[in-house]
Amino acid sequence: MLRHLEVRDLGALERASLSIGPQMTVVTGETGAGKTLLVEALQLVLGGRADPGLVRPGATEATVAAVFDHEGQSVELSRTVAVHGRSKASINGVVVTVADLRSSAGTLLDIHGQHDAQSLFLPDAARRALDRAG
Repeated sequence: MLRHLEVRDLGALERASLSIGPQMTVVTGETGAGKTLLVEALQLVLGGRADPGLVRPGATEATVAAVFDHEGQSVELSRTVAVHGRSKASINGVVVTVADLRSSAGTLLDIHGQHDAQSLFLPDAARRALDRAG
């Protein structure tokens, strides 16, 4: 379960900090409020593609850190993307490869968008889903 997200110099965000309690949390806001950047930050810290174009103009790097509760333990993932394209990843302060970060993060959080299920409207995709379930 995600407990805290800290974002610095990502896109239009200079700094954002989000603490999440044990109840359901809903992030809402008008278009352009930064919701998508929070999702991009989560994807980045979970091992997603590090695009240097995400670094805030004028900054040298973007940083995302997330704290999760997992099986009774606190797990901190972080990712830094330099404007020149290099990225660094860490788990609990230990530098790891992005592949290791992605592998470890796979059990911590799933991100689903509003159109994720629309592929089921395609006959081939629906048939494959039914075949897997049957």
